[in-house]
Amino acid sequence: MTKKKNNLILIIPGFLLMGTAVGIQTKDLFKQMIIGLIVGVIVYFFLKNRNNKIKNK
Repeated sequence: MTKKKNNLILIIPGFLLMGTAVGIQTKDLFKQMIIGLIVGVIVYFFLKNRNNKIKNK
């Protein structure tokens, strides 16, 4: 069996791109990009913390 790669860091640019798409539609690009970046970072750290707790059990 091959080891599964941990691509958790790819969540941050995903949320950034979603924020960009919403910003283009609402004509408020930079505000939505910043919100998407912040949400991406928060979700990344939340999932990283959760995965570490599960791994250490």
